[in-house]
Formats: sequence, structure tokens, C-alpha cells
Amino acid sequence: MTHIGVVAVATLLSTFAWITLLLNATTLLLVVIVVRRAGPKTKVYTAFTARADQVAVFITVAASLGSLYLSEIGDLTPCRWCWIQRIAMYPLALILLIGWITRDRQVRRYAVPIALLGLAASTWHYLLQQVPSLSDANSCTLATPCSVTYIEKFGFISIPWMAGSVFLLTLVLLVGVRSSKSRIG
Repeated sequence: MTHIGVVAVATLLSTFAWITLLLNATTLLLVVIVVRRAGPKTKVYTAFTARADQVAVFITVAASLGSLYLSEIGDLTPCRWCWIQRIAMYPLALILLIGWITRDRQVRRYAVPIALLGLAASTWHYLLQQVPSLSDANSCTLATPCSVTYIEKFGFISIPWMAGSVFLLTLVLLVGVRSSKSRIG
């Protein structure tokens, strides 16, 4: 990869990290709103809940395309746990997109378990990166160790954190934020 290619990937990873911070803040805000359901519903909240399904589709499709960019164009070799997260993210994006297009009001029953599995895989992968005693886990190889951190922005955001953030926000959108106006229920 050329120096320009390395700079482009590093810049994109930094952009992804900033977007992840925004996703984390949004998730936290939504969790607080969902927990405080008894409070008054603002126009902004009502408008957002009507579009929550679109947000879920958008973030999962964007995460899938981002992961493809990083491996196919950015030459970052995915480890086994990265692949497990992809095995969850790619179908999740497709299921949500098809559910949104067809107005499948039952899509949650398929999407929620996949998002939970993806979140679990992301959490484990993040722990492999952050906890030294776990970094030699048997599921990883010497060629592509799972403990390699291609990025660590703000002292905690890595690629598994990014994926986990998408899975968690998707779960909050599918389970906690519901609207009769949304296309997927």
C-alpha cells in the first residue's frame, strides 16, 4: 500500500472513531429516554422514533460497507473475531434493509438475536485487545492475531468497539424505541 493509501485509511479510521463517539452518545441518550418513558415526549423524540428503523438500516449498512473498505481497499486483514462480527453484521444489515423495504413488522424477531450475537462477539474481541492475559486466546492465529489494534482513538475506541457500538445502538433502536409509524414495527 502506498503512503497515500495508508494516510487515507488512517484518516477514515479517525472519522469512524468520531462517528462512533456520536453513536455512543446517541445510544446513551436513547437509553436514558427509554428508561424515563413516563416523561413528556418532545417533537424531536417523536420524529426520531418514527425514523428509528431507517437509522438502524443506515448504520448497519454503513458498518458493513466500512468493514469491506477496511479489508478490501485498506488492506487491514480481519482476524477470526472480526469475521464473526461480520457474520453477524452483514446479514443484519440485509435483513433490516429487506424488512424496511417490505414493511415487515416482524423483522425484530430475526434481527435482535443476530445483533445480540454480534454484540457478544464484539465485546469478547474488545476484551482480547484490552486484557493482556486474554490476548493469546486459542481462537486467534499468529498470522492475524485478534489482539492487534489497528486503531485506538481516545484511548478506548478500536474496531471491535466500533462494531459493538453499531450492534448496541441497533438493539436499542429495535427493542427500546418503537413507533407505530415505523416501517418495521
